[in-house]
Amino acid sequence: MPFGKNFITVHNILDNKNTGKENHFFKAAKDNNVKLLKRLIGEGADPCMKGALGETVLHTAALYNNLEALILLLDAFPFLINKPMECEIYKGETALHIAIVNQNIEMVKELIARKADIRNARAEGTFFAPRKKGHYYYGEYVTSFAASVGNQEILQLLVESGAPLDSQDSQGNTVFHILVLHLNKVMACKIYDFLISLIPEEQVPHLENITNNKGLTPLKLAAREGDLVMFKFFMKRRRQAYWAFGPLTSALYDLTEIDCWNDRLSVIDIICNSKSHTAPHLLEITPLKELLDYKWSMFGFKYFLLWTFLYILYIITLTLCCLYRPLKQEMANESVMKTTLMPLHEAYQSWKDYVRLFGEIVVILGAVLILTTEITQLLKNGAKHFFGNTVTGGPFHIIMLLYAGFILAVMVLRLITTEGETVLMSLALICAWCNVIYFARGFRILGPLCIMIQKMILGDLLRFCIILILVLIGFAAAFHVHFQAMNVTLFPYFSDFPVTLFTLFQLMMGLDNLPVPSDVIMPKMITVLYMVYMLFAFVLLLNLLIAFMADTHFRVNKERKILWRAQIAATTIMLERIVPNWLWPRTGIPGEIIGLEEGKWYLRVEEKNDVFAPDKIKKQINLGNSQKPLCKEWNLVHTNIAKRVMNKRMHQRILDGQI
Repeated sequence: MPFGKNFITVHNILDNKNTGKENHFFKAAKDNNVKLLKRLIGEGADPCMKGALGETVLHTAALYNNLEALILLLDAFPFLINKPMECEIYKGETALHIAIVNQNIEMVKELIARKADIRNARAEGTFFAPRKKGHYYYGEYVTSFAASVGNQEILQLLVESGAPLDSQDSQGNTVFHILVLHLNKVMACKIYDFLISLIPEEQVPHLENITNNKGLTPLKLAAREGDLVMFKFFMKRRRQAYWAFGPLTSALYDLTEIDCWNDRLSVIDIICNSKSHTAPHLLEITPLKELLDYKWSMFGFKYFLLWTFLYILYIITLTLCCLYRPLKQEMANESVMKTTLMPLHEAYQSWKDYVRLFGEIVVILGAVLILTTEITQLLKNGAKHFFGNTVTGGPFHIIMLLYAGFILAVMVLRLITTEGETVLMSLALICAWCNVIYFARGFRILGPLCIMIQKMILGDLLRFCIILILVLIGFAAAFHVHFQAMNVTLFPYFSDFPVTLFTLFQLMMGLDNLPVPSDVIMPKMITVLYMVYMLFAFVLLLNLLIAFMADTHFRVNKERKILWRAQIAATTIMLERIVPNWLWPRTGIPGEIIGLEEGKWYLRVEEKNDVFAPDKIKKQINLGNSQKPLCKEWNLVHTNIAKRVMNKRMHQRILDGQI
């Protein structure tokens, strides 16, 4: 949305051509030819005639900033003032919209004085559609148009004339939402403050709590967009100084909409689920940083360790149940013994069998719980977000779904005493143990490793596998065609197509050499195919995968702290909603206790301001963190200053002979 001095009016393509010949009526309005307009009006010119884009002559006068022509037309045809454009691209736009975009204050005043519609006029054309559907999204209403162009005088004029600020467009956005979406963040913050100053203070909470069609307030919209500037602006507006002591200030932050307590669409939820790559950076802003640090250190990490311990205990139980499953030996023929699964009525006889039965019940109940939880989250968030968001788990959700499915399938096979559970059981074991990597997110050292694995699986490895499968199929078919005409007993590694495919995979990974007898003369074409395959698959593709992974490692390592904090935030939210309230009390201070608004909760944070610190102790102040929750110990600065004072007093007493 480009705005400002270099803004080109949205209708600069409009030249008012009718069937290739300029209409005199439109030309007079375009050129501000008042005499010709008077003559044409006197001759009975049709005021309702439409231009090429469904505009009236009044729109043309407004478009070219011709105030005299506009006044003349309104005097003659007052009903034109609220006539909207009718073409699909500019549908609903009135002369007032155009005057606001052109920032023609005199024209805006004239239109408002003549009772132009400032409440219901909506520009709904495709030109003003949001996102990629349109060119410029202004918010449809005239107040949103005025806020978008950043003209305070026009905006004040509209508000004082009774233009509502709570009007919602087709997306459910108010003028405050539009300012959040504005590209010029500095101007948007300035206009936001200016708008707030125009209305009574008691109306501000109502306007800021209006949600759009996606359930987002302006604050939550800024969080979803990953807008650092606007989000910092909102946090600054929520800040209230509680007390100050020199360079230290104790500030209170309103946690409404921020804290995930009893809010399924909190700011922290939105940041963790946002597609914006800048959204995780919002977690470094006060008070989100202090809030999450407090929750994680006081409750989250302890419950996460307990969860990790229980999961490891669970998969150990699974492993033992699989290793000691009920098997029996029977004769396959006269000289060969084979191991088979015991029938269900023979599997549980001794006390060891009942111990195993208890473990199997625990494993099945765990699988059912995992499957229920994962499917619920999948239906809630959608497949693309559920499996593609590395912050909330990414591919580990796929692993857990597969694991639960394998366990339930093994249970069914065991109940009907059917062979085939071995394969599913082995796959379930792999999934269960691989998912332990998910729990690395709770540790600062291992957390970035967890992110790298997810991004490599979803990005680098997925692309590599797609290309590799195509290459393997092509070369395997080429090799198989040649070995079909040769003695299969001499070339067991190329006996059929699947075996040939697996052999080429081994060759590509460098696990084997070309498995052909040395005393057999090979066709030269096979040698050529082998050289081309190794050059393309082993040298090119494998090294390309390594390069991809190195690039991913560099990118993730660069933002490891931010990404790890995002993982911790997502884990904290999940744990807080699972753990009962009596084991995880709400974070913050009730407003009624500190004399603020009842029903709201506040977080108290210590902040330092170097501007008020003496030059001699500024260096000492900068040694500590910039901000700390008040529940922490007193700032290190004061300790250092106290030590200096004590040392000076001790030195003076020595000089005075008192010691």
